[in-house]
Order: sequence, then structure tokens, then C-alpha cells
Amino acid sequence: MGKIVVLIDGKEREVEFKGKKIRVDKLLESMGIFPETAVVVKEGELLCDDELLEDGERVKVVVATSKG
Repeated sequence: MGKIVVLIDGKEREVEFKGKKIRVDKLLESMGIFPETAVVVKEGELLCDDELLEDGERVKVVVATSKG
């Protein structure tokens, strides 16, 4: 079982997943976030949806919001 620490909306959240690695888009989906509506940043670098995250890593998720 793997675990990623996610910073979202100024709060840290631990997300568990099966295996040792998880794709960025699958991480977002497991959090109930549509991958098309968010970006994931690791160590200041923007990640693509198909990149792999490993157990123990920390990322920041920024969800796009629209205010009309």
C-alpha cells in the first residue's frame, strides 16, 4: 500500500493507494477530482497526467475554479 501527501486548499491530506506508484490522473480521480480541472505540482514542477508518483512523495494540487 502506498501513500502520497497532498497539499490542497492549504491543508495536508494523505491519500492511500494500492501498489508503490500511482499515475497523477489516477491520484486525482481517487480524490474525487476530475483531472481536467486541476494541476499537480511536485518540487515546483508541473506534472503531466501520465507521470508516476511514488509512495511517500509530497505534491500540491491546485483545482481551477470559475467565477462568473
